[in-house]
Amino acid sequence: MKKFKKVISILLAVLMTFSAVGVVAFAEEDATVDYTNQLITAATGSDEKVATIILPGIGQSDSTYVKEDGSTVSGGLVLLDTDAIAGPVITKLAWPLLKSIGTQTADPGLQDAVHDVISDLFYIQASNKDGTAKEDLILTRYPYALSQYDEDDHGWFYRMFPMEPVVEAMDAKYGAADPSYNAEDYIYLSTFQLIANPHDSARELKDFIAMVKEQTGCEKVNLVPISLGGTIMTSYLQLVQEEYNGDFSDINKIINIVACLNGTDLFSDFFAREWNLADEFLYDEYIDLIVEANGMEPYMGGLIKILLKIIPKPALYAILSGAIEGLLDTMFVNCPQFWAMVTKERYEGLADRYLVGEEYAALRKETDWFQNARMNLIDNLNYVKDNYGVVTYSVAAYGLQFTDGEYNFFGIAGSSATTNSDGIINISSASLGASYVVPGAKYENAVMPSPDGELDISTCAFPETTWFFDNQHHEVGRNDVILKLLGQILVGNITDVDSSAAFPQFNYGRVTRNLTREGWLMDQAESVIANEEGLYTQDQIDTVKPVYEKAAAMLNETLLNENSADEAAAITKELNDALACTGLTSKEAEPDFFTQLLNKILAPEA
Repeated sequence: MKKFKKVISILLAVLMTFSAVGVVAFAEEDATVDYTNQLITAATGSDEKVATIILPGIGQSDSTYVKEDGSTVSGGLVLLDTDAIAGPVITKLAWPLLKSIGTQTADPGLQDAVHDVISDLFYIQASNKDGTAKEDLILTRYPYALSQYDEDDHGWFYRMFPMEPVVEAMDAKYGAADPSYNAEDYIYLSTFQLIANPHDSARELKDFIAMVKEQTGCEKVNLVPISLGGTIMTSYLQLVQEEYNGDFSDINKIINIVACLNGTDLFSDFFAREWNLADEFLYDEYIDLIVEANGMEPYMGGLIKILLKIIPKPALYAILSGAIEGLLDTMFVNCPQFWAMVTKERYEGLADRYLVGEEYAALRKETDWFQNARMNLIDNLNYVKDNYGVVTYSVAAYGLQFTDGEYNFFGIAGSSATTNSDGIINISSASLGASYVVPGAKYENAVMPSPDGELDISTCAFPETTWFFDNQHHEVGRNDVILKLLGQILVGNITDVDSSAAFPQFNYGRVTRNLTREGWLMDQAESVIANEEGLYTQDQIDTVKPVYEKAAAMLNETLLNENSADEAAAITKELNDALACTGLTSKEAEPDFFTQLLNKILAPEA
């Protein structure tokens, strides 16, 4: 039954692309891991203590909706009232879908039915045509330092933002001279509503900075925009220029982490309805990509392909169109924050397509304001550098298309074949301007080429303080080297790309989170080796210790190469398997006979 449900879930992801299943994948990832992502700290090159404010990514700010009966729906990205829509989904979709299959055409009511289902599904996060939210959502705020979080929130924070290497760097710098120093006293999280206006979120950030300064006694703060947090930083700079006389005396450093600084072609394609719907991709490559990324057996792909081919192509297009229209009408077109994820080059054309007429005047005014803020972003960053000494640092990832990585169902986006990204954000956006060719190609006549020839970083706004990680997915919090780099930047040990041979400007991606996360493989191995409670035999210790030492040696390496990702995956599996002798972990089971048979029948190419 569980496998059947997963098949249906993946099928729906294909049919509705950016709809419920597609978007929920973001939320599930953020809720279980990291986001994705990434983090940072608080400090300068001097001994002066500086507070750090993290501007989180999409799905890393929780909100709650209170229903009329008093029950609640909470989440980081998508708030779905599943209790209210289970029945309507069946009653609205079943008959037109069955008729479509029976007639091998698109039933006239199918597209409208899908549109209505999506609209019902996302009603909690719907917006009015003036850009305001239709429902009252309660944002979870943290108006105090990380050290004051309760146990649950503290654990949640480190799952979202695996900052342990950064905290270690801060404590090493400041703790030696001040035994009372606690890095967590200087780390803050400024959450913001997703269904909102980045202009309003910037005003909230201005107040948040004042609060942090008062609580900590610090005169300055570091700003750390992560992914979507880049849109809030962009808005904040413009807000201060316009309303506070350009006074940035309370900002110390800006450190962008795979930040959305010029939207992404992914969202631009969604607004433009530009998709790759070629048969050879949609019915073959696309399904296999999704199945592989989700760790499913190959036969699942064969089963999904069979189910898809039962649905006539006109009906499939009607489902996709209905889902897209439903999301656009309900969640995207009327929300300024989603417009902030459209690239500046494509904004005008798309805004002229959707935001037309008096009913959209207020919303268009706000989206135009953000477009202006984004057009001024580099000038504003140069202004804070020239007038207040605020250096902008960026960590960017590249070498992937939208077909790569865990969210590879986004490969259906039309730009997937032409962009170079971290699987989510274009490298040109995260790096403030790097020019690129598609992964695997060579950039001709590059002035400052990347070692692989895919980039020309001479077009970056700040190439001297921008680091690039090749073949690195958007979830950079999984790469321990990136976290260590961030810690060194924030305590002032690294000031530019030439500061340390251990952290070169061009490096590679790897995934080490299963090793390094608190309580996971390395911590488990250490507990076995220490054996303080006498729970383990000498044979168990002898099995675990050499693999632990091997993993520790790997984690001490910061100069990565194109084989580092495979090495990290192999060592992670090896340590997991070694720990299995203690019962702390279990080895991956081989497919049973039935599964192997289905793989041969439904996915013979496997």
